[in-house]
Amino acid sequence: MNENPSPRARRTRRTEDEQIADIQRKIQALEERKRQMEAKTSPVRKDFDRFKKHANRFTQSCVDHGRNDLANSVMALINTVERQVDAD
Repeated sequence: MNENPSPRARRTRRTEDEQIADIQRKIQALEERKRQMEAKTSPVRKDFDRFKKHANRFTQSCVDHGRNDLANSVMALINTVERQVDAD
């Protein structure tokens, strides 16, 4: 009569290897998160964030006064430096 198996019948237990692999993925994610948090507290990162804030204001001023060429150059500089800061 009941053709659909119950939800319990469809469940399968993970093997020990699958559980270990899952825990290892979690450990790697936590280590990466820790590394990112440490990078955010570096003096270089803090100084760059201040620089970026001022450079963005300057870029907006350039756009407001019709100097899109200068604004694009500053934005390219910010993006390049940010990639280098994040790489460390």
